[in-house]
Amino acid sequence: MTEFEGIVDMPEDEYHAHPALSFSGAKKLLHPSCPAIFRHEQDNPQPHKREFDLGHAAHKVVLGEGSELFVIGAENYKTKKAQQDRDDAYDRGEIPVLSHEFDQVQAMAAQVRAHPIAGPLFSEGLAEQSLFWTDPETGVPCRARLDWLSWRIGDYKTSTSAEPGHISKKVDDFGYYMQADHYLSGAVHLDLIAPDAPFHFVFQDKNPPYLVTVVELDDVALKIGHDRNVQAREIYRACMESGVWPAYSNRIERISLPAYSQRRYTEGIY
Repeated sequence: MTEFEGIVDMPEDEYHAHPALSFSGAKKLLHPSCPAIFRHEQDNPQPHKREFDLGHAAHKVVLGEGSELFVIGAENYKTKKAQQDRDDAYDRGEIPVLSHEFDQVQAMAAQVRAHPIAGPLFSEGLAEQSLFWTDPETGVPCRARLDWLSWRIGDYKTSTSAEPGHISKKVDDFGYYMQADHYLSGAVHLDLIAPDAPFHFVFQDKNPPYLVTVVELDDVALKIGHDRNVQAREIYRACMESGVWPAYSNRIERISLPAYSQRRYTEGIY
């Protein structure tokens, strides 16, 4: 059991520091990562990445919750003043945005609100909800921070494209099918939504005209997500009990060239 159960009101940084297993942590336990990397990142918080600022700013404007924005009156961060203003904003827990980035996230939010599905999705319900529960299958304490909770779950993501085929690849690359199952499992376990409630991703292109696409994963994707989550929780439980966080391998691995490399050779492309 976790010391929390249900919706817990807590700051975002406190949530991310909690040891209960999150979706992003579960991914790190599984291939192509490994438990040793998971443990290292838990013990050594990752430094702030500037490339995430625009996405965080868009989340704040679209969802209405999150760290405050600090607008820097500059076109870029080439000057020492702009760099100092940015670093001071980080120290205060704010999201620094350049003037044109502030205008950009306002335009992006306007497109979301005007969308016939995404607009209503984010108009009724609660933003940035921290859930804590104990997984009934494995007994592992879990957590999730939902972008939006109503009778369904909504999750907002910025992207380089909102084209459905691009989204499909991104869902696979970033394991978002695990996220959907993880969030749904927690919310259903806590009786916050019905067992058949949907999870809707709202993807928005960061480039004009800031197109929006709402997607729902099919049953196969959710089943794969569930199986992967169970596997990650079982690994987490075993590692916590043993205190051992394995790397990729402790033996000599015999490997082959990738299939595409072998094909190039047989076709005489080298």
